[in-house]
Amino acid sequence: MITESEKRTIMEISERYAVKRVLLFGSSLISGKESRDIDLAVEGISPRDFFRYYGDLILGLSRPVDVIDLSGISKFTEMIRQEGIPL
Repeated sequence: MITESEKRTIMEISERYAVKRVLLFGSSLISGKESRDIDLAVEGISPRDFFRYYGDLILGLSRPVDVIDLSGISKFTEMIRQEGIPL
C-alpha cells in the first residue's frame, strides 16, 4: 500500500496537471505490505504534459513510480480500469 503522505503528494501533483482520474494498481494494492514501487494509471492528462507530470512524481516520491496513460484501449488498460483503486 501507499502511505497517506505519498497519496497526498500524488494528488497535489495530479491537481497541478488537471488529471481527471488516478488509479492505484498492481503490487501497490496489497494491504499490509509496502511494495517497492507505486503503480499508477491516469486519465485526462494532455499528452504534452504527461512526461512532466511523470517527472514531478519521480522527484516528489521517495519510491520508484510507474505511470500508465489510460487514454488508449487495450486488455491491460481495461483490467486496470476494473481492478484499480481510485485515489
